[in-house]
Amino acid sequence: MAEFSGRVIEAYFSNNDKDTICVMWNNNASGKEVVEEFYLKTDPDNHYFKELLKDIPLEEIEEHTQKRAVVYMEEMKRLAKRWSFSEPKNIDPKSVDKRVNSRIVDLICDFDKKDKGQQELMFRLKLRLFEQDIVKNSKNTDGKAMIRKAEEPIEVLMAYAETIGKLGKRVKN
Repeated sequence: MAEFSGRVIEAYFSNNDKDTICVMWNNNASGKEVVEEFYLKTDPDNHYFKELLKDIPLEEIEEHTQKRAVVYMEEMKRLAKRWSFSEPKNIDPKSVDKRVNSRIVDLICDFDKKDKGQQELMFRLKLRLFEQDIVKNSKNTDGKAMIRKAEEPIEVLMAYAETIGKLGKRVKN
């Protein structure tokens, strides 16, 4: 069991529900510095949760969580940029359209939860939607939560439509 009082390096929420906290702490019990992770439930009756709050207030845990999200997003953008520069430059646009359209149709119509490639595409879709100003500025927290929790691409798209207020409405340009 972790006795991390006074040795916490960082603590952050490890899921969107904010019901679990990851505590990074220095376990130097063996005489040398060893960083360990310890997960605990955000339950007011939980001994470890109470002890953690003595060292770090909940607001600071939220702040660490937000900072980690920003760093993660920046890293994702950097990797995406590096990936885009590594693509060949002489590409036939019709070939690209055909491949992209095929991947989109496969993702939506033939989504396989076990396919890591499709999971990655759905994750990137969610990230891209959250980058949209209309989603960033939306007050529809339920819709945003639906996007985060969606398990299939069609659910992501429906949640997006719900978030921006266009679910069930005919859209005119």
